[in-house]
Amino acid sequence: MDVRVRHANILEDLPQDMLVEILSRVDQNSFAQLFMVKLVCKAFWKLSDDALVYKRLSFDRWCILPWGNHKLADIFISSMYFRNPNAIFRYGLRAYFDSKYPDVGLHLLEEALNMQLKEACYVYGLVMFVSL
Repeated sequence: MDVRVRHANILEDLPQDMLVEILSRVDQNSFAQLFMVKLVCKAFWKLSDDALVYKRLSFDRWCILPWGNHKLADIFISSMYFRNPNAIFRYGLRAYFDSKYPDVGLHLLEEALNMQLKEACYVYGLVMFVSL
């Protein structure tokens, strides 16, 4: 009797949209985890570039804007492109207080506020209060 054991293959057994959902939740708390997931295999590298992953990525442990590191800056810019509320908030915060682009900054802060980001609500409220 020939019994063959079939090993599970997550890439073949799960639909791509479910894998992206899983990856987006793994990466949610740390950009370091995003890099580790990308290094697992080529398929994970490709799936980790999905819009949902960038939209859910948290920037809580980042400095305000990571322009000194090109890899981190690329992740940040991709997150802005895919409408990540935290990335929009951080860019708006810098643009407003940099005083070169206060109108753009205020618009981005308002956009993050409309995306229900708590920090944006606080900062936008303070800015509106002070500007009265």
